[in-house]
Amino acid sequence: MLFVLTGCSLNQQEIFNAALKTQDVNSKQAHTELTFHLSGSGFNSDAQQQVDNALMLLNNTTLSFDTKVKGNEDKTVAQAQVIMNVATPQMNLNVPIWVDSDLTETTPKLTEIIKLPQIAKASLPEQFQNKDYMVLTPLTMKDPTGNTLDMTKFLEFSKTLRTKEISFLESYAKQFNPNFDTVSSSSEYLTTDDGSKLVSRYEIRLDDKQLKDLIRYTVNNFVQNKEALAFVKDFMDFSLQMSQTPDKEKNLAAFDQAFAQFDEDKQADFLAGFNNVMDQLQGVRILGDKGLDLQYYLYNGYLIKESGVINLNLDLAKMSQFMQALKVNGQQSSPVEPEGTLDMLINFNTDVTGINAPVDISFPELDKTNSFNMTEMTDLLGKGVKKD
Repeated sequence: MLFVLTGCSLNQQEIFNAALKTQDVNSKQAHTELTFHLSGSGFNSDAQQQVDNALMLLNNTTLSFDTKVKGNEDKTVAQAQVIMNVATPQMNLNVPIWVDSDLTETTPKLTEIIKLPQIAKASLPEQFQNKDYMVLTPLTMKDPTGNTLDMTKFLEFSKTLRTKEISFLESYAKQFNPNFDTVSSSSEYLTTDDGSKLVSRYEIRLDDKQLKDLIRYTVNNFVQNKEALAFVKDFMDFSLQMSQTPDKEKNLAAFDQAFAQFDEDKQADFLAGFNNVMDQLQGVRILGDKGLDLQYYLYNGYLIKESGVINLNLDLAKMSQFMQALKVNGQQSSPVEPEGTLDMLINFNTDVTGINAPVDISFPELDKTNSFNMTEMTDLLGKGVKKD
């Protein structure tokens, strides 16, 4: 999303460069918090009561993530800890997650540990209900096809694709110009856990029309850009090469043939269809009155804070008319036209600290009394053992 919202102006390029640089750090800590507010109006009396009851449960919910990450320069060794917390007026749900990976050894290691909340443990088979931790080891889990992932090949492909991805994004961003500057900038002091800093603040604002114009420009520009299509081909080739399906080579050959036949005429047909959809969408709101308002704070070239508001709006009657106009999947007119409008406000804030500084991640001590491997449970369920 950040790439789509940035383009070739100086302000936009600064945000884009900072996002790339921040992704490449060896360690960091982050705190993210999201809140939601939904409202509904224009429904008939019975439906309105049901909507109000549902929204009362969803509103005033806070979702937060506390994240610690550290790894090596090659991104082949990494540890992470994420503590997810969901707070509502009715409950507080806390879920810590740890990840430990080392892809440098002959036998690569990837371990994920989840501390289960009580509400989740209660739904497990009886023999697991008194255990706090569920362990996942994806690289040792059996594949339904009997195939195994070649990690050496996977790492080689991943590094090559990552290099191509960065090169493509840097090149593509320089020519990506939707012809309207949505970014304003200023300097201000920001107080963080690392102290007070003079930061560069950038703000992106879009209303409903600007968002639709940006989507239209992005798709048209991307489809007609040879460099972009070449990157898509590289990505799809990588995905198909790494897939464990028995028809992998056949699927890869079919994709390569289809891609080679995607000539200018077919591109024009695709874009004509897409632009028709966007024309039909003009009368259907996607964003509410507050639109999309995002703030990015940069320090020493790094993205150290993000915050903003996203206001989504859905008029059910207009959306139904839009779908009918497109005749999606041969859809027939409904005898009962939907009514009512839903409006959602999403507020979010992310603070990043400790960039490239030492990070302490403490993993829980596991044994057979307090943990189980996911494969143990799937094996039991596969044998017909029922949950309580």
